[in-house]
Amino acid sequence: MRFLVLTGFVTFILIMNSHLSAQVYKWVDENGKTQYTDRPPPPGMTTEKKHFNTKGAAPSSSNASGTNQPQSLSEAREALDKRQVERKEEQTKQQAKAEENKRKCVEAQTRLRMYTESPRLTVPDGAGGIAYVDDNERQKKIDQTNKDLATYCKK
Repeated sequence: MRFLVLTGFVTFILIMNSHLSAQVYKWVDENGKTQYTDRPPPPGMTTEKKHFNTKGAAPSSSNASGTNQPQSLSEAREALDKRQVERKEEQTKQQAKAEENKRKCVEAQTRLRMYTESPRLTVPDGAGGIAYVDDNERQKKIDQTNKDLATYCKK
């Protein structure tokens, strides 16, 4: 007996669910406001009635030509493959840039350590010899290296 009642209830629910659809009325009231309701507007108002599919069917998508004709399966597959390749290339570029920034960050940290810890900083003079760096030049190099650190060592 319970089985029959349960079967009847489930059947009733399925039948009612198959006939569901949503209606939305769009109209402008006397104050100029656009109203959206599920009930008809007062008499004398012009309306725009819309029906919505509530059964879960996906709306049709437009293809590259702008029409609402569905794409063929091969066209959809080609588009998907193209997007995947582009995404992969973008990830590769981002990964290479991250590695380059990491390398530059390590170099800047090494330079800063050298500029701050060396008692006498020397640089090549361009004529095959070396020249000592004065305090003003050292401070300029430290400032530039700090800017490099801020640029390349973001976390």
